[in-house]
Amino acid sequence: MASKKYCEYFDVNESYFPCIDESAINAGAPWETTYPHETFIDLLNSAEKMLGGTTNRSIWIHGAYGTGKSQCAYGLKKILEVPNDELRAYWDRYEPLKKNKALLEKLIGHKEQGVLTAYRYASGSITSPQLLFLAVQESIRAALDAVPGSYKGENTLKESVIAWLTDSSHNAFVNSLLQKPEWVSEFSQSSADEIINSLRKRSDVSSLMESIFKMAEKEGITALSLTADSLCAWIKDIVAQNHTKVVLIWDEFSGFFRQNRNSLDEFQKIVALCQETHFYFVIVTHPITSIAGASISKDDPMSVVQQRYKQIEITLPPNIAFELIGHAFSVIPAAKDQWEVMTDDLNSKISASKIAVMKAAVVKSDSVMQHMLPIHPMAALVLKNIASAFQSNQRSMFDFIKTPKDLDVHAFQWFIQNTRPDSDRSLLTVDMLWDFFYEKGKDYLTSDIKLILDTYPQQTNLTEKEKVVLKTILIMQAVDQRLGGTIPVLKATDQNLSYAFEGDWDVYENECKSIAKALVKKGVLIQTPIADGKQVYSAAVLAGDGAKIDRLKDEVRKNGTITKLVEEGTQLASALSLTPPLRLRYAVNTDTGALPVVTVTNFVKMMDQLKVKDTSWHFFAVLALARTDEEAQTFRNMIKKTIGNAEYKNILVIDALSSPLGLELFEEYVSYSAMSMYYNGNNNQQSKDNAHKAREVLDRTWRDRIHDGAFIVWSYANQDGEKATGANAVHTIMQTVVLNRYNHVPDFTKGLTESQLKTTQAKQVAKYGFGLSDVKGLIAGCEKTVLGKVWNRDTYWSDQELEKEHISIIKRSVDKLIHEAFRENGRISIDEICEHLETAYGFAPCNLTAFVLGFLLKEYKGDPFRSQDSEGLRESMTPDKLSEMIGNYYSKKAKTTYIVSLTPEEKSFYELTEKAWRITPNTCTSPTQASSLIQAKMRDFVYPVWTLEEVDNTGVYDIVKKYIALIQSDGKAAHTIAIEIGKIGMQRSSCGDHLQALLTADNCLNGMSLFIQHFEGGKLSTLAKEIGASDHVLSDIKKLFSVKHAAQWIASTGEDEIRKLTVEYSFVKVTNALLNVSKDSKEGAFKSWRELLKFLGLSCESIQAKHPALNNRFTLLLNIVNY
Repeated sequence: MASKKYCEYFDVNESYFPCIDESAINAGAPWETTYPHETFIDLLNSAEKMLGGTTNRSIWIHGAYGTGKSQCAYGLKKILEVPNDELRAYWDRYEPLKKNKALLEKLIGHKEQGVLTAYRYASGSITSPQLLFLAVQESIRAALDAVPGSYKGENTLKESVIAWLTDSSHNAFVNSLLQKPEWVSEFSQSSADEIINSLRKRSDVSSLMESIFKMAEKEGITALSLTADSLCAWIKDIVAQNHTKVVLIWDEFSGFFRQNRNSLDEFQKIVALCQETHFYFVIVTHPITSIAGASISKDDPMSVVQQRYKQIEITLPPNIAFELIGHAFSVIPAAKDQWEVMTDDLNSKISASKIAVMKAAVVKSDSVMQHMLPIHPMAALVLKNIASAFQSNQRSMFDFIKTPKDLDVHAFQWFIQNTRPDSDRSLLTVDMLWDFFYEKGKDYLTSDIKLILDTYPQQTNLTEKEKVVLKTILIMQAVDQRLGGTIPVLKATDQNLSYAFEGDWDVYENECKSIAKALVKKGVLIQTPIADGKQVYSAAVLAGDGAKIDRLKDEVRKNGTITKLVEEGTQLASALSLTPPLRLRYAVNTDTGALPVVTVTNFVKMMDQLKVKDTSWHFFAVLALARTDEEAQTFRNMIKKTIGNAEYKNILVIDALSSPLGLELFEEYVSYSAMSMYYNGNNNQQSKDNAHKAREVLDRTWRDRIHDGAFIVWSYANQDGEKATGANAVHTIMQTVVLNRYNHVPDFTKGLTESQLKTTQAKQVAKYGFGLSDVKGLIAGCEKTVLGKVWNRDTYWSDQELEKEHISIIKRSVDKLIHEAFRENGRISIDEICEHLETAYGFAPCNLTAFVLGFLLKEYKGDPFRSQDSEGLRESMTPDKLSEMIGNYYSKKAKTTYIVSLTPEEKSFYELTEKAWRITPNTCTSPTQASSLIQAKMRDFVYPVWTLEEVDNTGVYDIVKKYIALIQSDGKAAHTIAIEIGKIGMQRSSCGDHLQALLTADNCLNGMSLFIQHFEGGKLSTLAKEIGASDHVLSDIKKLFSVKHAAQWIASTGEDEIRKLTVEYSFVKVTNALLNVSKDSKEGAFKSWRELLKFLGLSCESIQAKHPALNNRFTLLLNIVNY
């Protein structure tokens, strides 16, 4: 009968947690599973001495990932707070504790005197002393809340803030501060009473308290400032009034040191409090050497901090690790007997490997090894040391055991779901760690380990047996390399390979060594001699390559300047993850939110480039980054010296120098980059993968650290800098800067979308602003969020209830600008209006602005206004035309267009003029331009329009006279005449038709004919008859008025020209009489004189000499001859 799967005999204990963190604790992680190994007992002894007052130091718990330091810290917490009978039960559960009853009684004695245990997890967001103070206070307060009737220091911190705000004068003062743009954006509350209510009702007030202290610091409210002294006073008060000792255990405290490495003075004050009262600040971190460095000077702040702590390193010896694995397996009670039989059988198959591993791991009890089955002893030893191969907290033996079976990872739970005790391969061997160790974990492997394991996917044509053996050898080689060869049984020798496959399927147990040698023959592996005549298998590809990789790493380190890192880390510029409104205002790329990144090498150059750029609605900010702490300090000093230069007053410097790349991440980048270079040319895919991971160090890991880290925002206006924690806090400062300059902009209205702050549909959304239809599409909702109070309200800008609204203030300003332009020029360009919004109110080009502009200009979308293009062509103003004009400005698709102003009189003037003179409708743009069109029409008439008085039968010649005056005028005078004409047109509705009938060329001809009959007694007409010119007298007059500017002549000028024609006709009459000829024109008379004189046979000069008195007359005759 086939046996059952392993999962039917046992499962992983549901109370077994591979990693203790905040969520695990909240989920009810059991503390009783905390195994009391040697370093945990050391921790308990140190805690007892700390509580007993025999030392003036708190405890610093540290250790590598996977050692269980968080479990130990959690165990300490529970030991100090559980009931005594529960503690005694725990003590009796483990042999190492049973031997130390004295320690138990001492701990119980301290607890009976009173111990309050507070707990906190993670510290990466603690970037300032104030945040540290607040976090400490909150943690202790939370612990006090769990103790009925405890004294909570009501006269300090949060309670003192409430008390201070309750005072009416303080309350009013804070209300006034909350009206400032900076605090409007900082607080969700709009009054001091709302703040009080939030403080009293919220369980988590950390962000609100942070905002309060920020406002207090900036506004100089010293009564609300949180300091180390005030916190210490509060803690002393708590300890004294509650007659208790306070132990604060803060797990994952490494982030605090990373963020505050150079500013630990305030932290030290709190730690040193244990010398004055019973307050103990226990911290839990990664190994101290990874935080402080291998060697630091005595003056280094980290050195001073270490001296204030008793340091307890938590380690996990292999024997304890194996016991913990055994504790994780929960055998089903009904299957217990069968399971013991089966494990006895399995145990008998691995005797040699078991002995070898027990010796290496210092395991004395055979039962420990048996309880780990079906995990092979060699696989267990690899699992114990697996974390060493990874760069951070990514893999441990606990993770392997606990990883759920449904995560598509072939880890332990997958194995027991798919394997039986009688399977061919019934033991979980080293090769079965491959999926967890490499396939699902390769992104987190250190580069040297990955180089080894990458050998496997490069092979082709391997048999299944060769694959299994190769995986085993590579894993053993990798872990052995990371451990520096300190565990000989992990070296891939023939003997150790036999251990690794002992108890496995016969094929592997018997043939593993020959399979390995076959891989050597294939060139996949090589054998290298070691001590005692043994040889170790290793990846052939690595032979001699270690030195090459080291050289490549040196090259990357040498060239890895901050400038190169910033160039390669293309996502660093967008580390702040700017909101859409801030992208619009500050970013050089609105899609990514990128800011110019500055380093210590290019800072001044970039500042000089930005200082000369136009600001208007756009703001400038740079993101300052550094590679190392030392470089960061140098750079920050440079910023402090530079920011006081008034030339840079429009530039924000966002200092992210508290989050430098750091040595650890830089080395990770170096490692991946070197591996990329190593593989380049021989395995291009591996080269690309490693290059990608190098960039990920910059673009993801460092970028995220910057985003969540500490900042100082420097500006000319704030040369002391403003501290901020996390990108969101920087957003608030950047928003405040915008609102301080332009407090009416709608960009930061809640509920706006990214598309509303782009420029994609300006024409369409501008039309929605007119309010002619329901607002739809991408701008939908803005009529409520941005214009809610004034939407659908006529003359809102003058409404007493609404006149102080932002949009009302802007509306009055825009209308003033437009009306002044109308008075000056009768028109205003859309460009001028948009530029006014940009420069005076900071409106940025986007869909939202187009919508708001449409709303502001909706009163100009029709009569009595018109549109005009850059060529002077005018059209009727319509909603479509105005929205098109707005859209064209923001899309930069067309030349300047104008809104033309028309008063009723002006409208009447243009309509009357266009009708009377038969001018195309909507083409008159101004009185001056209308004058030009009228003159063109007059020239077409030939005869002057002032003659129309002779033929006017409808009484409109008075208007013609005004048109004559109009063409003689310009500027204001022309405008005045136009208004007069317009008024007449409004008063005399039929005058347009009458003028149109009067203003014709035929009427001008007839008018002239009548005019000359009575002009100067009809003299010209009489002369015309006498010389026979009656049939062409009008043609001769026509010639007089055919010159270019004749249309501009007034009547008197025209009469003077007609008088000249009268003189000519008189000359003709005299000529006819003297020469006895019949000529009817000046030209004919001249011809007669020329014909007479050329036959005299005398020169003009001789006659003039003989008769000097007639000199002028003879000169006249000479001119006629020469005419």
